[in-house]
Amino acid sequence: MTPDVNTLEYDLPVTVAGYTVLNADNSYTVILNSRLTFERRMQAYQHEMKHILTGDYDRKVDADMIEFYSRKEQI
Repeated sequence: MTPDVNTLEYDLPVTVAGYTVLNADNSYTVILNSRLTFERRMQAYQHEMKHILTGDYDRKVDADMIEFYSRKEQI
């Protein structure tokens, strides 16, 4: 089953493409950087959705380690 996902766009620092928040009702909100191109925002959205669908928010490990292994799989 696919979880509920809301998407918002905000002006973020250019070094941040996007991030995800787990909400109190177990839905997710993906925040995308509105300063980026449409294509880059879609890449960021897909990246965040991968974290959601693979259960990364249930893991009890450091976020830097999750990002490291996530990027390694893309190579």
